[in-house]
Amino acid sequence: MSDSTATVPQARLAQLAGVARAAVTQWRTRHADFPAPVDAGGDLRLADVIAWLDKRPIPANRRGLDEPAGVTYGDRVRRRLRIADDPGRDRVQELAALGTEFGGNAFRAEFLYLLLCLTYLRLYDHDRWSRLTRSVPPDGDPGMARRLLRGVVALADESLAAPDLISTSDAPPTRLRPRAFEPVRKVIALVAGLGPADFARLRAAYLRQVSIGGYVISTPQGVARTMVALLVGTPVDGDALIYDPFARFGELPAEFVRAAGDPAVMAGDKLAAVRVRAEHPDPAELRLAGMWLAASGTPAELAVTPAPPPGGATFVLTNPPFGKHVEDTWLRHCVNSLAEEGRAVVLMPYGAGFAGKATMRRELVDQGALIAVVALPARMFSNTRVGVCIWLLRRPTGRPAAVRFVDARRRGQAKGLHVEFDATDVASIVAAVTAQGRVECSVLATPEDIQARGYSLHPPEYQDRMFTPSPADVARAELEALATDVDLPSYTTGDGWPGRPLRELCDIRNGVPHRSLTAAVGRAGIAGVIVPVVHPRHLRSGIVKAAGAPLADAASLEPYRLRAGDVLWVRTGAMGQAALVGDDQSGWLPHTNLLRLCVIDPGELDPAFLLAFLLQPAVLARIRERSIRSTTTSLRPDILGELVMPLPPLAAQRDMLAALDALDDHAASLQRRLDAVRAARPIFGQHLIDGTIVLTEREAL
Repeated sequence: MSDSTATVPQARLAQLAGVARAAVTQWRTRHADFPAPVDAGGDLRLADVIAWLDKRPIPANRRGLDEPAGVTYGDRVRRRLRIADDPGRDRVQELAALGTEFGGNAFRAEFLYLLLCLTYLRLYDHDRWSRLTRSVPPDGDPGMARRLLRGVVALADESLAAPDLISTSDAPPTRLRPRAFEPVRKVIALVAGLGPADFARLRAAYLRQVSIGGYVISTPQGVARTMVALLVGTPVDGDALIYDPFARFGELPAEFVRAAGDPAVMAGDKLAAVRVRAEHPDPAELRLAGMWLAASGTPAELAVTPAPPPGGATFVLTNPPFGKHVEDTWLRHCVNSLAEEGRAVVLMPYGAGFAGKATMRRELVDQGALIAVVALPARMFSNTRVGVCIWLLRRPTGRPAAVRFVDARRRGQAKGLHVEFDATDVASIVAAVTAQGRVECSVLATPEDIQARGYSLHPPEYQDRMFTPSPADVARAELEALATDVDLPSYTTGDGWPGRPLRELCDIRNGVPHRSLTAAVGRAGIAGVIVPVVHPRHLRSGIVKAAGAPLADAASLEPYRLRAGDVLWVRTGAMGQAALVGDDQSGWLPHTNLLRLCVIDPGELDPAFLLAFLLQPAVLARIRERSIRSTTTSLRPDILGELVMPLPPLAAQRDMLAALDALDDHAASLQRRLDAVRAARPIFGQHLIDGTIVLTEREAL
């Protein structure tokens, strides 16, 4: 294979290229630049014919399962020759072994980045690869090696048509420090034998390496395929412009390109061609995105500075950064970047649907820009447990519109610590989004429904019967079924109570900060205002049971001291415990891991009614869904404050509490009787069996 004088018969070439013998004949007769035979038998010089085949991409319907978009017949011939020559050789492993010669670990991210640049040039820009290989001298020094590495990055940027947008000065390979020139020459020689599958393998290794610290995130394949699948049914007439304003590593536009190249996926569409604009503020990530898109068959327009395409994009596909209250900004940018009939599919954290101010959420619903929200499992990503939702958007219509909410959190298959989607999962989510009416895990909510929930856009909340008043006949039938075994207080049916967000009814604060609490506990044995500290373990069955609680000096912590009527909530870890602060605990301090809810107007809300609301199973489930998930589960005051609770008149609240107390008393009475029966059974049995007591004749019968 490496011999420049090697020849190949035309029949053998057809085998290596995976085409019929007639195809080689057509190449030879129809293309004037096809290499001429070198002998009377019609044999062809192998190097010349591979170079010619490098210019002929394999059509989508002719590619093998392991061949990506953009692969050429020349690539296929090389790969099959390598397998025939040395089927057991693993050049990627050989390259990894050379990594230590570049000043670091064999799998160091900078070294893998260099291999990606080299492999990209080798596979997808043969002219620049040839220019690079011709420029490599037989020997040199470390300084020459470093200059050559900078040249590799410059050639990649030149190939991506982005020399003015991407700076090579801080590219990862420039941070490598080869100890000699020879390892660089060996790396280039080994890369010459790599194929498209090796490029994908190196990219996956690089993403694994940079994701270890949790600072760099790529979109999982299952998420990317789901996002793209939600766009497949959108009619397109002509070219499609895909815009990703935070391209990460190019996975979303590349997935669209892959789907667009599959006639079975895009059947019925009039899609002519796909163009891509990809942006990212980090040149290193943008370069990799550009290389991956070029490898997928669609070179992209790359930009470090945000600039929506003139006229808008056909589709916006993006996984923007989370946190720091930027979600609303990204949503507005994506909607504003759409063409008139365009669609946007944006990945958002759970909290974007309910946390903070509802201004942007209200705007999307009232202007008809939101089509659907899909909640995905919380462990889709390899380096974060934060749950995400897919938001499907369009240009504002100016009129409120119903929104489809799909709860897909239980879909997928667990693979170790993470969840993955297969084709069935993706298809079921698409079917749920496009369903007519209500189906399993899919609800079409009216603008009025959404407004009644404070413009929450979190899908699980719309699957919950607890927060949707039942029809009167349904409620009565359900309670009558219970009344056969339980003596319920008298009741009649109603239309449901108006709701208010907790932030309007309560002052919600965290407990004492950890550092301040530690210092206060340390001062408890010296002087000051000594009070007990309520820990999460002290919240039991709605009351505070704090016997033996640790003491702390509260002299400098006056704003944190509890008052009778405050409600405490465990905000981290295994949430769900809540309790009402009694007169005996007034003035105590709440632990760091507690939230304190202080009713603003006791004439409007009874603290005991607030506690009863928080302890409802459906409310507990919703609060857990709204919690922030990273290494642990926690709840911020602002997130709890967005929860909407029913607010009946104060007199009605107290009547309800009395009715619930009556049920509690009845349950306690039954429990006492049950405990007495259970205690009597073994004693009675013992005396009965040993003959100390004898059943009367009537009892025996």
